[in-house]
Amino acid sequence: MNALLKSESPNQSTLGIIAGSGELPRILMHACQDLDRPYFLLALQDATDEETIAMAGDAQASIRLGAIGKALELLRSKGVSELVMAGKVTRPKLSSLRPDLKGTKLLARIGSQLISGDNELLSGIVEFLEEEGFTVSGADDIVNDLIAPEGMIGSIYPDKRAQADIETGAHIARAIGALDIGQAVIVQNGQVLGIEAIEGTDQLITRCSPLKLEQNGGVLIKAKKPQQEKRVDLPTIGVATVERIAECGFAGIAVEAGASLIVSRREVARRADALGVFIVGFSIVD
Repeated sequence: MNALLKSESPNQSTLGIIAGSGELPRILMHACQDLDRPYFLLALQDATDEETIAMAGDAQASIRLGAIGKALELLRSKGVSELVMAGKVTRPKLSSLRPDLKGTKLLARIGSQLISGDNELLSGIVEFLEEEGFTVSGADDIVNDLIAPEGMIGSIYPDKRAQADIETGAHIARAIGALDIGQAVIVQNGQVLGIEAIEGTDQLITRCSPLKLEQNGGVLIKAKKPQQEKRVDLPTIGVATVERIAECGFAGIAVEAGASLIVSRREVARRADALGVFIVGFSIVD
């Protein structure tokens, strides 16, 4: 593994990983294993991948989203003081939560945020966890090489039309982010094919595929929200994103450098080159 914990202290506490779907929770576990740091995975029912649960083995427990008191009790019993929230979680329906006492306290705190944007909601959850005595870290605080660098990732370069689309899309992504709507937009030939809403990036790509103005071209642009809680929900891409872009016939992906995550960067670059997709990290000039 090339992903290493940034801190290599031999006396590190158990890392708590609150896991949604995707590869990121497994990247964190691999990094902990590399440096013999203990970890405990809190698997969210109907969200965490079976592969992730299997990898954690005995160092995990599964809870429903409303069982906040049980979750906190489990984390404390395992000696967890530092938490990372990793992976995608679909926003639940209120009727499905069935909160316990701690869950009711959290709902009272974030009740209005459940119908607002993701960033406001996640910021409220982070604040609640900190008040419960936990340190909340970002995945990039734990693992090196997750943050997107500026410049090319892979060997395929965007043409002039794609570069213009990236510039247009970067400002649009920042604008919709300021409204806490989403983090991504797809642009082709200066035209916006779609913006990310509640459905997420994968469905955005699929939805925009039949809207292409030409067979070739079009760029997915992702940028963090201006008010982003940087420890959770940074714009993220991985191998699956690259494969979806290629399958739907788009030219490439642009992510905000220093403010986005690339999961398994070497594999992402290798797969992008093999599929003829460019990936670039950009900076937004206000």
